[in-house]
Amino acid sequence: MVCLDTDFLIDLDRKDDKAVRKMQQLYGNNEFANTTIINAAEYFAGSYKSGRTDAIERAREYIRDFSVLTLDEESALLWGRLYSELRSSSIGDRDLFIASIALKNGETLVTRNVKHFERVPGLKVESW
Repeated sequence: MVCLDTDFLIDLDRKDDKAVRKMQQLYGNNEFANTTIINAAEYFAGSYKSGRTDAIERAREYIRDFSVLTLDEESALLWGRLYSELRSSSIGDRDLFIASIALKNGETLVTRNVKHFERVPGLKVESW
């Protein structure tokens, strides 16, 4: 299974050709896809920044199309370990939460930011 990073969610929503093709490659006609609660929060933040009156409700409807993986005790524990191990090459708290949730759930993270996430030991990362 794969977990979709925020950059992919945005491009998919914008109907970017590469993102749409990657989604078809990953899921075929199956509409089931995963993201994390952190990615959902980042997506919502962008919606608030847009200033459009309908942006938040539209964002909520869009995110409901995905299975949202949550931050639970195991992924929080993993985050703590990784944070301690990666202090000198930190990738940022939110991205480390995303990586921890993906790792805990055995997901490959689909992102354009491969070099950034490759610093996380054991995380499988794929670009599009």
